Amino acid sequence: MRPWGAAERRALRSRLRDTAEPWDLVVVGAGITGAGIARDAAMRGLSVLVLEAADVAFGTSSRSTRLVHGGVRYLEQGELGLVYEALRERARLYQSAPHLVHATRFLFPAYRGDRLGPWKLRLGLTLYDTLNFHRGEPHEYLTPEAARMAEPLLAEAGLRGAVAYEDAVTDDARLTLAVVLDARRHGAEVLTYAPVVAIEATAAPARHRVLLDDGTAVAAHAVVVAAGPWSSATLLGARGNDLLTLSKGTHLVVRARDVPVRQPLVVQVPREKRILFVVPWGSRTYLGTTDAAYEGDPGKSGVTADDEREILELVRPVLPTARLDAAAIVSAWSGVRPLVRAEGARSTAEVSRKHRIVERDDGVLAIVGGKLTTYRQMAEEIVDRVVARVEQAWPAEHARAQPCTTATVPLVVGEPEPSAPDDDQEHATLVSELASRHGPIARAMAAAADAAGRARIIADLPYRWCEVDHAIGFEGAVHAIDVVRRRLPLVLTDAQQGATAIVEIATRLVDAAGGSARDIDDELERWRAEVAIETGRTPTIPR
Repeated sequence: MRPWGAAERRALRSRLRDTAEPWDLVVVGAGITGAGIARDAAMRGLSVLVLEAADVAFGTSSRSTRLVHGGVRYLEQGELGLVYEALRERARLYQSAPHLVHATRFLFPAYRGDRLGPWKLRLGLTLYDTLNFHRGEPHEYLTPEAARMAEPLLAEAGLRGAVAYEDAVTDDARLTLAVVLDARRHGAEVLTYAPVVAIEATAAPARHRVLLDDGTAVAAHAVVVAAGPWSSATLLGARGNDLLTLSKGTHLVVRARDVPVRQPLVVQVPREKRILFVVPWGSRTYLGTTDAAYEGDPGKSGVTADDEREILELVRPVLPTARLDAAAIVSAWSGVRPLVRAEGARSTAEVSRKHRIVERDDGVLAIVGGKLTTYRQMAEEIVDRVVARVEQAWPAEHARAQPCTTATVPLVVGEPEPSAPDDDQEHATLVSELASRHGPIARAMAAAADAAGRARIIADLPYRWCEVDHAIGFEGAVHAIDVVRRRLPLVLTDAQQGATAIVEIATRLVDAAGGSARDIDDELERWRAEVAIETGRTPTIPR
């Protein structure tokens, strides 16, 4: 575990100010795509610096539907290549991140009046299995009676049948973080809360100069912009004009006892070519997503009463006995998808999820669009182009770049946790819970945790205090909101958005950085503001 806290951050800032030596590659953006690019390039032997305006996975990469999937609905759009690629990458993620990507049976019911009836679903899922080369469990058709046995919450009236098929669930923020951490393990450096204000062309030896908002200038042989919905003309010049269509997606979180689904459900939206998911999440269940055109700052796409009403009204007919009212909502999240603009699309749901690589006249590259599931393939494609360019700048005696190996190398090194002795059930539970988020390093985390560190932060949630200290010292958390939103999802799973713990978390973080009581107040205000923007809720710290 390579330390990544306040001291490392200060040292990197100092290095950037004092050293003029160019980096082989500067990546702008630490979402899943930028993280994948940094990891791939570092594993090939390039010197890599990642610059991020906010936190790791601040944008789209922590606000998705938390699925690693081939995209069943893209079959209807004729996107066979995209589905094939996504299914292949899903299989690779099963192997490289088994603690974060879990194969799950999804249930896709069809009701009278739905656009996709049973025979269309069976035909589509047969093609889905074929594109997956029949790896994993094949789909299964369920009669109405069998469907309701599999999921008793399903409405009986109008049910024509269902299909059960395999896809995967994940923790999008932690998957992104795992990729970033492995990039650092291979030598990449990552500086968050370092907005890039300009990218300039320069003369040799470096082709580019990247300017930060504090005046720091970083030289680079190659620059890749992976800024998601922030990929605009500010960084890309004319190439950034009219490049993207932004789509807002909203999700609601409720208690599992209110919506106790047994497996993820797919809900068809009447008269539209889109679907919603209802996904079990431990002691919670989440529902979503919306798919609406969005304009404005991608970091400020909040949840509105209309968003909540839309999701509840769409799911309620399918799950009529579940508690689906505004008072049942524990939390919510909203994010913006950066879709490559397409002419003729009648709605954002019809815009392709394919990616595109664009290039400025001076050679700055950018990658836009794509899916969480296919991030690794996207990274490989663009790093191939970067390597060809960077090797030209290396002296003749410099070793050539290594081939891409990201398809086979695990994200977290080590073996899964061993079974604990029967007489130490508490330790076994701790290791198991930590392993679901941290993988093999859970053993070391559990061994180092004292009694206070083993305690749960919130009584009905699995997160532990030792994870807070780990986030501060080893996972690059700069602000308290980074801990409670993207390292541990307390903002999304706790009805008070982490309010009962936020003062202690802020205090630990500020103490580790050498701050003051005023800094703690600033952390609390930042937490309130970000929670209010994203979730539509204004948290209050108990007295």
